[in-house]
Amino acid sequence: MSYADLSFAQWNDLSDGAAGRIAQDIAARHELTVVGTGDRAYAGRSHRSVLFDRGGMRFALVPGGRPTLGYDAGRFQPLPHQAADYADSAAEFGLPSLTEHVDAMTSPARGADMPAMLVAVDAFDPCEIPLAPDDPRVRELVAAVQGRPGGARTLGPDGDGLTVEFDRTGQVVRARAIREVSYEEAMAGLASLGLRTATPDEWEWACGAGATTLFRWGDDCPEHGYPYDHKTGPHRQGNLWGLAIGQDPYRHEVTTERTVVCGGDGGGATCGGSGFFLGWLTIATAFRDEDFGRWSASDEGYADEILTRPVIELG
Repeated sequence: MSYADLSFAQWNDLSDGAAGRIAQDIAARHELTVVGTGDRAYAGRSHRSVLFDRGGMRFALVPGGRPTLGYDAGRFQPLPHQAADYADSAAEFGLPSLTEHVDAMTSPARGADMPAMLVAVDAFDPCEIPLAPDDPRVRELVAAVQGRPGGARTLGPDGDGLTVEFDRTGQVVRARAIREVSYEEAMAGLASLGLRTATPDEWEWACGAGATTLFRWGDDCPEHGYPYDHKTGPHRQGNLWGLAIGQDPYRHEVTTERTVVCGGDGGGATCGGSGFFLGWLTIATAFRDEDFGRWSASDEGYADEILTRPVIELG
């Protein structure tokens, strides 16, 4: 059978035994290992989750269905602090009404047929090349920072694309080289691993898990600070499927549509001091910044900061 037809309702209605057998069959078909199963709760909703591993990359089962994606800005009822904060931003930057702006910065409400799929728990950075602790470049940096353990260090002019992280004892815990790649090279890199990045619809379904609110946890957001400032909270928790997604506006993700970027705006609203509500809006499930998407797709985009959300199809 094709598990691509497995819907959210069907998956959660299965007995534990039947769900376990399907998970093991999916793992066998795709050379994965089942590493975790169980009920998961998030923002007042629950779901039977299952996690897989493939060479150190974690995937979660995201069942399908016909959800409503996008956002109807006419439904948004801002809390007083959200309305007041936006009013200050609108006065400073000459913005339209709150409803008009939310409508302009989110994808339209629409129904979509979504297949079941496996989605990477964490975003994948094809620009990063993991390095072993005994790599000569790593050893050179270790020697250069002798006696100053802890934190991260870079090597060479402007970092030279090499970052090494140390623990408090001075041991290397992570090392990586950063190289610039084009969008096409990033997609080819995923394909070489038997993966592809998510479509915009798949990204929204993976992020919101069918939530009809502005954010995957509801319509509210903190009164003070930007998402980057809050290291805890619902935006930092794994979502209903168990994905770490849409948590930091600086970590925007590309999709199969070159100019459609999801999950952030490159930190533009935060860095520009646009106002707290506008900063939080950038991690709304259906957030779309068309200008930023076009800029990211241009030659001026961040060629060394491409993040993708890998998908394994369940054909």
